[in-house]
Amino acid sequence: FLLKELDTLRAKNKKLQDKLAEKDKELKTMKLDLELQDRATEAKIAERIAALVEEVYSAQRERDEAVMARLRLANEERDEAFLRVQHLEESLKELENINPEENDMTLQELLNRINNADTGIDILKNGAIILNRIHRTKERKKKIIAEEMNAVIEQRDAALSQCKRLEQELHHLKEQNQTSANNTRHMTAENNQERALKVNL
Repeated sequence: FLLKELDTLRAKNKKLQDKLAEKDKELKTMKLDLELQDRATEAKIAERIAALVEEVYSAQRERDEAVMARLRLANEERDEAFLRVQHLEESLKELENINPEENDMTLQELLNRINNADTGIDILKNGAIILNRIHRTKERKKKIIAEEMNAVIEQRDAALSQCKRLEQELHHLKEQNQTSANNTRHMTAENNQERALKVNL
């Protein structure tokens, strides 16, 4: 009986060992799967990091290119402004070299001087005087027109405010006339006042 029971226990023990071996294999397989998944995840993370780094580098390159383009444009604008300043200084020097008595000359006299000029420099000087006078005349006209427009606008605004005030007074008088319809003399006086306001309006 004991031997039989021992055989039964041995058989059970073998079954348990087989199950344990299977579970151990399954555990190893799961560990391998987890390692593979981890490595795949790490690879994906590495790919994403590489893509992000590439995007950052690309954005940095684009920003650097834009900054360089702006710098080039700023340098070009600076050079153009410098050339303009030089040109204006030369023009001012030419105008400063013009005799003061030439400012009192008439336009016809300046044109006659251009017609009678012997050299291109004389033509340029007299032409510069004429252009300067035209420019100053235009500026004076613009200033006068602007002042006249401001005066007209002020007069218009004053007239509009006066019209609005007269309309309010007229409306007020109409209301008073309606409330005091029984008093004929009072009504006649207010009607006269209303007519006067209408005339002013």
